[in-house]
Amino acid sequence: MRARTETSDKEWTVYPGIRQDIKDTGGIFSDKSSNPAWIKGLVTTILIVDLPFSVVFDTVVASCDLYLIYALKYSGEKTESHREKPQRDKMR
Repeated sequence: MRARTETSDKEWTVYPGIRQDIKDTGGIFSDKSSNPAWIKGLVTTILIVDLPFSVVFDTVVASCDLYLIYALKYSGEKTESHREKPQRDKMR
């Protein structure tokens, strides 16, 4: 759920839960985290256990994700083309 609430509209992708799990797991194993090893192990275990649930949930809502991605893409194009049209008329 965090991957869906923290993602901005312009960065929306398909399967955000899986991407977030992998990103967080990679962040734990990088040297950026100063937590003790047992906390890293606990969080990694939770992320690995969460991964199959993320796969199932992201697959179920994939059609909604695709709709959002394309709706945002085409609404942005319509907005830009709508903004450009009055400028062209003014130049004539």
